[in-house]
Amino acid sequence: MSLRGRILALAVGATATVLVLFAIPLVILLQRTATEESREGAADIARSVADYVSTGPADADLLKAYVDRVNAREDATPVTVLLPDGTTLGAALPGEAGDYAEHAAEGAREAETGEGDGDADNRLMPVSDAEVHEIGGGQLVSVRAGTGDGPVLVAAYASRDDIRSLLGDRLLLLVAAAVGLLLLAAAAAEVVSRRLVRHLASTAEAADRLGQGDLTARAPDEGPSEVRRVADALNRLAGRIDDLLAAERETVADLSHRLRTPLTAVRLDVEGLPPSDRSEELEAHLDQLERTLTAVIHAARRPEREGVRPRADAAQVVGERVDFWRPLTEDQGRTLTTRPAPGPVEVRCAEDDLRAALDALLENCVAHTPDGTPIEVVLTQHGDPDPGLVRLDVRDRGPGMPEDAVRRGRSDRGSTGLGLDIARSCAEASGGRLELHRQDGWTVVRLLLGRP
Repeated sequence: MSLRGRILALAVGATATVLVLFAIPLVILLQRTATEESREGAADIARSVADYVSTGPADADLLKAYVDRVNAREDATPVTVLLPDGTTLGAALPGEAGDYAEHAAEGAREAETGEGDGDADNRLMPVSDAEVHEIGGGQLVSVRAGTGDGPVLVAAYASRDDIRSLLGDRLLLLVAAAVGLLLLAAAAAEVVSRRLVRHLASTAEAADRLGQGDLTARAPDEGPSEVRRVADALNRLAGRIDDLLAAERETVADLSHRLRTPLTAVRLDVEGLPPSDRSEELEAHLDQLERTLTAVIHAARRPEREGVRPRADAAQVVGERVDFWRPLTEDQGRTLTTRPAPGPVEVRCAEDDLRAALDALLENCVAHTPDGTPIEVVLTQHGDPDPGLVRLDVRDRGPGMPEDAVRRGRSDRGSTGLGLDIARSCAEASGGRLELHRQDGWTVVRLLLGRP
């Protein structure tokens, strides 16, 4: 998981944990509150109807119309009125609640003591306190009101569904608030992580450029203190690498130049010798030594021109070297063919190194195969089985060579074996390798070269 993802997960997870810890007692509190409010609502409606009944004798039809109007109110708790004669007005109570209400009404009629004697004077009849009973998964609130005909039982039933509905509305608000807090935490975490990752990405980009050989790359000195410390350390490291490379190049070049003075003295001594085969051999060795020193100086100075991570167009180099070797192969009766890849083929090596490797392989073909032996150079964009590498094959119809010929100083053809070693070093320096194959009568030296 990325750093941004971890910061986001941490912020949302911590917020969710806090919300859950607060939500558990809050839900319990809301449930109790909803239960109490539902009970109080039922008790208020039951008392109001009981007060209406206690005002005096009323026509049954008029009382029924009043109860029906009360029950028709929005979000009202259903009310049932049980008259002294057993008539039931209003909503029908479900199951156990209805049975209990009828039983209570019957008990009230049996316990009647003549409290309704004052009805002739239109005095208010007595009303009992509300009684709450847990019945059938809900709450039954009953109130007795006295009338001239006997006690009337007014019952209001708050079912469990009513409590759940009231609780559900409040839980929806709670969930909406929780979701809002999670979104707010996620947005804050995203803003913080973007700022942090932006600075880290800039530092990583500078590190990538350094890895690709751009020693001028530097990380920006911005962001949190920890990120600035990393950027500062990376910048110091880049400066140190630049200094070390410069010192190394200068040291190699300086040593090479210092060797020219004793080399010149040796040449003067050799030239002062009487002409002989021995003196000519010494002069040849001196020429070789001088060319080697020149190559060392050239190699030491090359990074200043090509950079730490050089690149070359393999197609251009192949075309150039094939044109160079074609006159010699034609004189020897050979066919030198090439199959270049279409368009430029960038590889991660210097042109001089690739040129030297290709020259070494072509020289091996010319020097160690009979005249008239065909030679072919094949350049392919994608190596097999490594599609990320460029494949360069130099092959001939010669007698072949042992697989360990690639080792330095090893050859079955009487040479030093340095040609294959030069090609191998070029391939490995680019991130590839050298392979030897024998395919359909062809001796194949395959260079797998890395891309820039």
